Amino acid sequence: MKKILLLMTALVFLLPEMQAQKIPKGPLPSKAPCTTLMGASLQPVAIDTTAGRNVANNDLAWENGDVILVKFMDNVGSQSLRNMIMQYAKSWEQYANIKFKFVPDNTPVTNIRVKLGSREDNLGHNSQLGIGCNNVPQYLQTLNLDTSDFIDYKEYVAQYKNGGPFLQYLKNKGTDFKKYTYGDLYNDVIAFKDPNIKWNYNSMRGTTTHEFGHALGLLHEQSYPDGIKWNKDTVYKYYAKYQGWDKGKVDFNVLEASDIFYTNGTKYDPLSIMHYPVLAWQTTNGYTVGTNNDLSDGDKAIIAALYPKDKAISTLAVPKIEITNIGYGDVKTDNVKKGLLIYPTFDIKTSALLGTVYFVARLTTEDGLYYIPTTNQNYSWNKMAATYVKMKLLPSTVTGFNKNGKKDLELFFPYKEMPDLAGKKVKIEFSVYQDDIVNNRYQKLTFNFLSSPVTVPK
Repeated sequence: MKKILLLMTALVFLLPEMQAQKIPKGPLPSKAPCTTLMGASLQPVAIDTTAGRNVANNDLAWENGDVILVKFMDNVGSQSLRNMIMQYAKSWEQYANIKFKFVPDNTPVTNIRVKLGSREDNLGHNSQLGIGCNNVPQYLQTLNLDTSDFIDYKEYVAQYKNGGPFLQYLKNKGTDFKKYTYGDLYNDVIAFKDPNIKWNYNSMRGTTTHEFGHALGLLHEQSYPDGIKWNKDTVYKYYAKYQGWDKGKVDFNVLEASDIFYTNGTKYDPLSIMHYPVLAWQTTNGYTVGTNNDLSDGDKAIIAALYPKDKAISTLAVPKIEITNIGYGDVKTDNVKKGLLIYPTFDIKTSALLGTVYFVARLTTEDGLYYIPTTNQNYSWNKMAATYVKMKLLPSTVTGFNKNGKKDLELFFPYKEMPDLAGKKVKIEFSVYQDDIVNNRYQKLTFNFLSSPVTVPK
């Protein structure tokens, strides 16, 4: 999503010529910025202190050659509007071995689900990153586009000035033109529901291409390490005033620098379509970046490297593991083995590269709010009471564990290895971590899957 673009810049040149109506008062409204979504099951974990930001999150890239199923939600949007969005989304395909396949709205299972909204929905422009969309329930969208920002407002300013359906609409609703503001005009254009709506195709192209770049795993270019010297105080104030963003949201979407790993050896690219516009007052050195509505040479290069047409597997590929259909499974006390037996249920899918995972079962308090600390060196995870199993997974496979009555993955926690919990109720949090040996980190693949309470025998 594009950063803050001042909406209707062309209006500045048209408004002084108005004769039929007085010039609207107040500042121009701003365009909704992009707010990158992170899937609930892909939250950063404390052990990995550097969240991947830019240029591409390789952990969330698709497999080279994937066909990604995309549909529009809720039967919204004219066919002509949809056709333009599809065209801009598919511009990535020219440079990458990847395909967006748009399917009918009633298709039951898809990867990407596009919701076409407006400012009235307050959803903005955003997308799940790469394969993160596969963790979103099918009834929810994974990519939002605020079509209010695609309207060519200068056309309606012309009608305001010279007459036409929009001006007649304003008169019919009893508009007080003496107090009329730009914000009023903006809201009235949205409420007008013009059957022959006039689109700003530059804005539509830039924003749509940007969002589908996120859907392919690309991140905001302004997060390139040492790329921009931000004047943070003014940036925080600006986004708080005009977008209602708190400090955390600004940090994540605007200011946070990337781990150098995620740059993939590229150079900082101010022309990238994944770059927010940057105004001089937002930086300490007066640095600026304009609005980028077209793919840069750098965009084409990185997407071609991630999804090469001349080889089966990208040299930038990392082992990727997807966990789906997680169930609590069985948690049993066993008086013979004298410990807890834990049988989580889930499906696991691997990429074309061999991966190593840890299946981790941590003890929590009865309310599930706190991990239980331990001094045990063998039954701990980050100094919290836990048992785990390490497993190497074969590439390009889909496997289900503990399904259909089978017990093919057991996690065992001996009572004698626990802290003093006899007679107390605990919960089990099941997690899966990918072991990224090359980059010396763990990637948490699941989030907050808790069992029912179980009592530790005395």
